[in-house]
Amino acid sequence: MIRYTLRALAVQWRAWSGTLMVLAFAAALVDVCLVHRMTVTRPDVVAAARAAGVRPAELVVPGVSVYVYSAMVAIPVVAVVGQSCVQALRTDWARWRLAGALPRQVFVGVIATVVVVAVVSCLPGILVGAVVDQPFAAVLTRMAAQRMGRIEVAQTPSTVLLTIVSVVGVAVIGAIGPARTAVRTPATEAVRTATAASGRRRMGVIRWILAGAWALVCVVQLLVALMVRPGKRVDGLPDGGGQAMLAALLLAILVVLLAPAVIPGLLRAWSAPLAQLGGPCMIARRSALWRSSLAASAIAQLALAFSFAAALMTNLDTTEAVIEAEHLNVTLNQSDSLVLAAILGAMALLGAIAVVAMASRSRQQEIAVLRCAGATIGGVCAQVVIEAALYVGTALIISVIPLAVTALGEAMFFARAGLPFLPSPAVGRLVLLALGSFAVLAAVLLAPVRRAHRAPIGSTLTAE
Repeated sequence: MIRYTLRALAVQWRAWSGTLMVLAFAAALVDVCLVHRMTVTRPDVVAAARAAGVRPAELVVPGVSVYVYSAMVAIPVVAVVGQSCVQALRTDWARWRLAGALPRQVFVGVIATVVVVAVVSCLPGILVGAVVDQPFAAVLTRMAAQRMGRIEVAQTPSTVLLTIVSVVGVAVIGAIGPARTAVRTPATEAVRTATAASGRRRMGVIRWILAGAWALVCVVQLLVALMVRPGKRVDGLPDGGGQAMLAALLLAILVVLLAPAVIPGLLRAWSAPLAQLGGPCMIARRSALWRSSLAASAIAQLALAFSFAAALMTNLDTTEAVIEAEHLNVTLNQSDSLVLAAILGAMALLGAIAVVAMASRSRQQEIAVLRCAGATIGGVCAQVVIEAALYVGTALIISVIPLAVTALGEAMFFARAGLPFLPSPAVGRLVLLALGSFAVLAAVLLAPVRRAHRAPIGSTLTAE
């Protein structure tokens, strides 16, 4: 079974490239956070901190914060990518069933595939982590205490093992549900529907329960953001801020959990005028709605990237507006916030790209059908570009909610402290991020068009 799994991965390596990048990125994030956490708790580092007049706990806080924010993005992204891994090999599972494989064998094969992909991805991720561990630790040390000197960090067998276990574990958890579905689906039906990730995927009971529990967490955090009392002022700014930003980040994750139930309807509603335009616009809309399961996963990842970046930047901009209005002698470290927003945004964006890349084979067959119907290469290119715009536009609409929650919530927090009410949503940077994401996603969707245009129509349609 393992041999067949490895063969399937080797044959479809192009479609798996995005997945490997996502998991490697996640592994690098986990690695650098673990290395920093274990380093700052070493006895020699604790002694050096006390000698420099720094509380050891202060060194831990920035790393833990980054780890929490990274986990909030990495866990849903890796879980969705794990699900996409299963869907990508749906045809292979069907062939195994037709060849006489037992459901237990298919399930083991599914999980083995995800494990192999995750382990292979961890290797470059850990290597990248080894390169950036020291600069990353320097940034976190500067955030904690400027007077603290250089801290030497290094990977250990424990950090490597924990990184692999974390990434593989999350990917497998995300793949268990689709794996059980693959086992229960009749082989003939699977073969019939395997050529595309079409149709709307229903949410299971467990996912509904998880989404409901997470929604409750969001409500509690929103109440905390509205009622929290500003603490003691430090350099003119009150302690206790950032609660509205945290609520916005939790809401962004809720969208990922509810993606199959919410996103297809939202996409259908706001894109309805395109149906009246005909041509590539109508085809692009129908294509996106037809593969609603794929679209929901990709849009959820994009919305996560936009929401996290928008929330972090809006929190920074709102604080900056208050500082300028009150002429406070405070300098915010924008570079660290920008780096964190870029890392988390890139992580979620890669997740969306990986999900879209999984359907490259079925898209080539779809393009071949359009060519048979008389579509030109220019018309097909226009269609996929518009489809990319639909994905990005839907994600942008979703991200408006976390953006507004952060801007209004943080501004209200400062107002309760007697400071000006100056909500400053980072609309400009959000739009720039959306445009950049659109360019990348359009390029990914255009790649199969070029390959399909060069390939003979007959061989593409008959390809297994």
